[in-house]
Amino acid sequence: MNDVQNIIDRQLGIFCRFNYDNILKRLVVNYEESFYGALSAEQDPPIFACRFAEVSGYEHILALANEDGRVVIQDTSSRRAASRLEPFQCHNNAVFDLAWAPSTMSFVTVSGDHTASLWDLAEGTPKRVLVFSNHTRSVKTAVFPPRTPSVFATGARDGHILLWDIRASNQPNVVLKPDNCLINCHSSFNPKTPGSHGKRNRLDTNRAISITGLVFQDELTLLSCGECDGNIKVWDLRKNYNIYKREPLPKHSIPYCGNSAKNGYTNLVIDEARVRLYASCMDNVIYCFNVATYSAVPEQRYTGHENGTFYIKAGLSPDNLYLVSGSSDTHAYVWNVKCSQPVVRLAGHRAEVTCAAWCQRGDTKLVTCSDDARHKIWRIGPELPDLPDLPDSRPDLAGRAHLLPRTDLAAPPDWGPRDRTPTSLKRPRPSTPGSSAAKRPAGPPDPARRTKRCLADLMNGSKRSETEEAEVLVKRLRLDAGARPDDADRESSPASPLASSAPADWGYLPPAPGTSFMTPTKNYRAKRASPPTPERSEEAHVSASPPRRYAERTSPAKLRIITFTTPTKNLPDFVADGEAPHLRLMSPAKKRRVTTDWLTRIARERRTKSGSARTLLTYFSVENALTKMKSGSKQSS
Repeated sequence: MNDVQNIIDRQLGIFCRFNYDNILKRLVVNYEESFYGALSAEQDPPIFACRFAEVSGYEHILALANEDGRVVIQDTSSRRAASRLEPFQCHNNAVFDLAWAPSTMSFVTVSGDHTASLWDLAEGTPKRVLVFSNHTRSVKTAVFPPRTPSVFATGARDGHILLWDIRASNQPNVVLKPDNCLINCHSSFNPKTPGSHGKRNRLDTNRAISITGLVFQDELTLLSCGECDGNIKVWDLRKNYNIYKREPLPKHSIPYCGNSAKNGYTNLVIDEARVRLYASCMDNVIYCFNVATYSAVPEQRYTGHENGTFYIKAGLSPDNLYLVSGSSDTHAYVWNVKCSQPVVRLAGHRAEVTCAAWCQRGDTKLVTCSDDARHKIWRIGPELPDLPDLPDSRPDLAGRAHLLPRTDLAAPPDWGPRDRTPTSLKRPRPSTPGSSAAKRPAGPPDPARRTKRCLADLMNGSKRSETEEAEVLVKRLRLDAGARPDDADRESSPASPLASSAPADWGYLPPAPGTSFMTPTKNYRAKRASPPTPERSEEAHVSASPPRRYAERTSPAKLRIITFTTPTKNLPDFVADGEAPHLRLMSPAKKRRVTTDWLTRIARERRTKSGSARTLLTYFSVENALTKMKSGSKQSS
C-alpha cells in the first residue's frame, strides 16, 4: 500500500488502517538478545511456550516454558533488563503451554504430568497457588476468558475439556474438581459402526483425539480443535455436560475446508473483537474464519510456511493487523491479515521455530522460540540491504527480517469467501476456432452492438441518449451504403453532437401512442426532411437506390426521427380480458379422502333415507290434493 496515499487520506479525513509493512523489514535481533539454554544450564531442551503478560503496565514481562518443566520470567523492556533471567522448576515433566490471567500477575501452566498449576507473581517471586489434576493424559493447552481471571479451561490428550473455577477453594496445594467436563469432544468414534448401536462408554479413551487448541469467544462460548478430525467445535458453557452419558454435542461445528489428509489443527488465535478466528492447520495453511456467523467458508488463507508438528503456534499483533507464526523450515513468518502471502521472513534460527508471540504494548517487539534451544527478541533496527544471509561484517546481529516478494498486492483484500465471483465480473472465455468471437473482425468494439439490459437500465431509461442513438443509426446506414468509415466517423463524431450540427429544419416528432422513451428496444424509421414531390415517395427506399446515391440522400442533415416502436406494444391485456391463459392449464384440486368412521356413515345414510321418504310423501299428498280438486270441479260443472 502506498504510504504517501495513506498520509494524504488521513489529512483529508478519510479513514485508513495503519500499515507498516515497510517497517517490519527492519526487524533485527541483536547478539545480546539471542539466548541459548536460558532455562537450563546443563541441557538444551526446546522451548514449547512463550507468552507476554496482559496486565496494564507489565506487558513487557515474558514467560517461557521448556521441555524440562522449567519456566523463566524475563523483563524485555530493554536489552540490559532482558539479560537477567529468573528460571524456576514448575513441573516434573514438559510444560506444553501457559496462559496469563487477564488483569492479574498470575498464570497457569499445563504439563505432561497430567496436572495444571496456578502461579502468582504479585510478590515478585513465583508462588504456587493451586494444583488442578483430573486429566488422565498430558495436558496440552490452557486458556482464560477475555475478562474473567477466575475461570479457565484446559484440554488434554485424553480428549477431555475441563473448566475450572479458582474461587472454589482458597487453600493452597488443594486438589480441586472441575466445574464442567466435556468428555471425548473430538473423538474419532463413529456411531454408525456395525455393532456399536450408537453407544459408547464415557471412560473409554482409546479413540479420543487430543485437544490441541482452545479459545474463548466470550465468557459463555468456548471453541476447540483436535489433532486429526479437522473440525472446530463451538461449545455452550451454560450447559452442564456432566449429566450426559454420551458424547457431547457442540452448538456449532466448522468442518475442514481444505483438500489434504493432514486436517489437524495445532493452534487457535482470536482477535480482540472476538470475530475472526485464526486456525493453524497441518496442511501448511492458516485459515481465518468468521465466528460471528460460524461460516464454514474461510475468509482468508495464509500460506508460505511449513507446519510439520503440533508444537508450531501463531500470534496476533496488538492492533490485530499482523499475524506471526513459526515454521518447520527454521524461519518465522509475518503476514498482513489482508494478504495471503507473508510480508517478511524472520531468519536466524537453526531448527524448527515452534512458537512466536507479539508484545501487546510499547514498540513493535516479538519473540520467537526454536528447537535449537534459543529464543530471540526482535526489535525495529536500522534498515539493512536485503541480502540472503547475514554478512560477516555484522557480527552484532543474530537474526534479521527479509522482505518477501508478493503477487497479491494488486488484488483487492480477500476478506470474502473464495470462488464466489459473480458471473458478470468473470473474464470472458478465449475464443476458439469456428466460434462467433473468432469470426468477428479484430478492432475496437462496435458501439452499435447492443447488450443485455438489467432491471436498473429498464427503470432508469436507456444508457445512451437519443442523440447518440441517432448518430449510431446514421453511421450504420453510411457503412451499409458503402461510404468510408473515416468519413462517417468524422461526420458523426461524439465530440460534436448531431443536434448541434443539424440544420434548423430538423423536426422532432413525439413517439407514437403506446410507446415511450423507457422501452428496452427502439426501432427507428428514417424520413427525409425535404418537402415531398410527386416524382418520389416520401419514405426512403433503400433497395430502389444505388449505394452512393442512397448515401447522399441519407446524410445526417436530411434525417429526422419520426417514431419508434416497441415489441411489447401489441401484447394481450389480460386485465381487460378478465382471464389469463395460464389459469386454464392449472390442474383442479384433488378431493380429500373421506376418513369418517362407520357409525357416522350409517347416521348419514339414515338421514338421507328419511329425507327422501318425506319428499315422496309430500309429492303424493300434493298429487292427491290436485286429483280431488279436479274431481270436485268436474262434479260442480
